[in-house]
Amino acid sequence: MDEQQLVLASTPADGVRVLALNRPSKRNALSQELITVFLEQLNTASRDDGVRVIVITGSSSFFCAPPGTCCALTGADIGEISRLDAEDARGCRYLADLCSGMQAVRKPLIAAVEGMALGGGFELALMCDLIFSADGSRFGLPEVKIGLIPGAGGTQRLTNAVGKYKAMQMILLGQPISAEEARSVGLVAQLYESGKVLEHVVKDHASTLAALSPTALGLAKEAICRSDSLGADHEFERSLYYFAFGTGDKREGVKAFLEKRKPEWGPRLGTDVVNLPTYVYTASVLALVTHSSLDVELWHWYIHSYFLNPS
Repeated sequence: MDEQQLVLASTPADGVRVLALNRPSKRNALSQELITVFLEQLNTASRDDGVRVIVITGSSSFFCAPPGTCCALTGADIGEISRLDAEDARGCRYLADLCSGMQAVRKPLIAAVEGMALGGGFELALMCDLIFSADGSRFGLPEVKIGLIPGAGGTQRLTNAVGKYKAMQMILLGQPISAEEARSVGLVAQLYESGKVLEHVVKDHASTLAALSPTALGLAKEAICRSDSLGADHEFERSLYYFAFGTGDKREGVKAFLEKRKPEWGPRLGTDVVNLPTYVYTASVLALVTHSSLDVELWHWYIHSYFLNPS
């Protein structure tokens, strides 16, 4: 199978479009190129009146991969991340287009996960309306281990799904959870035998949804999503995420990961605290010009953290 075809699109049942991420040598890591191709396919499916439901999964071409990596939705491309600083990340809207593209889809989105769903891959699954998983899968947001934070709405979506303290455990400690635990806390709708998830999702769930009223499904989805009221918080998270790209801890974390060694972290924000006023000053100017609440909130966060509570 040609790996250059980064997203495999198929229609296994009437009204059901499957989009499979296809970077097997990188365990389907989310590169900017893959995201661009994925969004093109997603937009095509979203605009196609013949498509009622969209299923997102990983490529099933991992037959020679280690156990637990088949259909893996893994994180962002570490090599690509290593080349980005804060200005680059913000300039190329890293992960922002993925978020806005997924949020624009009014049709039901289903994640069919086998293997690991980590970092950006887990955030992609969290953007879906339903998650189905193999019983051996694992889910996690381990970005802190390379000096970053989740940047595609993961901090808010995970907290909204499992509560503050479980989200703290998963994000601050970088601890993944099993598929069984993910189901017990309500993240995963149902578990299936490894290698059978996509088959069951198409037959038992996507086809059922495709037979229902698309108008009613769209209205129901919109009503549920509006209940989250998370738009501004997603943007605030992304502002902090982009700032993290410019920190010494991010550079050290990614470098250590690529060199397969333990990172040596600096003090609180390291020497990058010097750069934070400049970054937040820019945010404050944007707030004055655009009246953006998220930039005002970032400014308030900086004042509180580094003047009112400097310890």
